[in-house]
Amino acid sequence: MKKQLLALALLGVAALSLFACGKKDEPATTQAPTTEEVTTEEATTEDPHVGENYNELTGEWSKDYEPKRPIAIMINNIVDAVPSSSTKQADIIYECMVEGGITRLLAIFSDYDNIEKLGSVRSARHYYIRIAKEYEAIYFCYGQSAPAKKILEKGVIDAVNGLTYDAGYYRDNSRVAPHNVYTTSEKIKKGIEDFGYSTTYSETHEKVLSFNEEDTDLAEGTAANTVHVSFGSYMKPYFVYVPDKGVYERYEYGGPQIDNMAAEDDNILTFKNIIIQQSVYECINPKNDLQEVTQVGEGTGYYCTNGKAIPITWKKSSKDSKTKYYTENGEELLLNPGKTWVSIIGSGEGAGVSFE
Repeated sequence: MKKQLLALALLGVAALSLFACGKKDEPATTQAPTTEEVTTEEATTEDPHVGENYNELTGEWSKDYEPKRPIAIMINNIVDAVPSSSTKQADIIYECMVEGGITRLLAIFSDYDNIEKLGSVRSARHYYIRIAKEYEAIYFCYGQSAPAKKILEKGVIDAVNGLTYDAGYYRDNSRVAPHNVYTTSEKIKKGIEDFGYSTTYSETHEKVLSFNEEDTDLAEGTAANTVHVSFGSYMKPYFVYVPDKGVYERYEYGGPQIDNMAAEDDNILTFKNIIIQQSVYECINPKNDLQEVTQVGEGTGYYCTNGKAIPITWKKSSKDSKTKYYTENGEELLLNPGKTWVSIIGSGEGAGVSFE
């Protein structure tokens, strides 16, 4: 009997040993659960403009654009001088009043590589020089008024003046002087090279205009499908919004303002943005009706884009500072990416703005 009991005990011990051995490959019930490895990816913002350069005149990005100092050139706008040539290629155009109630244009180009004929080119006025200087542009003109001559002689701006450097221009005999002066990319570049002007911005350069990243409709504003900009009793240009294209077409002298070097099916001057800057003109020489326009200080105006207009203010603290534009709540005005037309009008008889 004792032998039987001993045999049973030994069998029990063996069974327990086998059971324990069978559990060695299984996790212990008292072992803490393992923490799973979780792979987390840091949120990254992809740069949508990799390999592109920014054009501060239009607020646009492009792989083809190469940043450099722009040129600013005086363009004739008298009825005898239209249509103009290559003005459709300009990024920004300023329109100011000169003698006799007419206006003259300052066309600013970030790209002047492929210009076959640009003009007609006219003489400088001192307030146009100040505008060009804000953009650190190389200034092109043919002749000058007395106040402009004083500024040019001081060398406050890099200039290529046809009166002292005829190689930068040529005359088209199909038009009557003085409305027949033109230039080309080749002549523009030759003038810059001959005078030794740098084509890169200075280290202290600051942009003038600010832009939205994308086309943005104005949240509020007045309907502005047609924008009438009157400089007085004679010059009454206007702009018509084209919804399908999202731009304004420019009209004057009873019809569209065209560029005779552009394709016939796309030769009207068009702009994404219109800025109307209200200022004060004053005759400083009654003999020839030479004008001065108030540029330093502050005033009111309008910004038009995508068929709407809002009131704005402008400020310029000194003659060497930048003109800045602001919304009614004091925030800096953001333009839509694209080309801009700036009309600086006065407060005289017949001057004003209206919208339809």
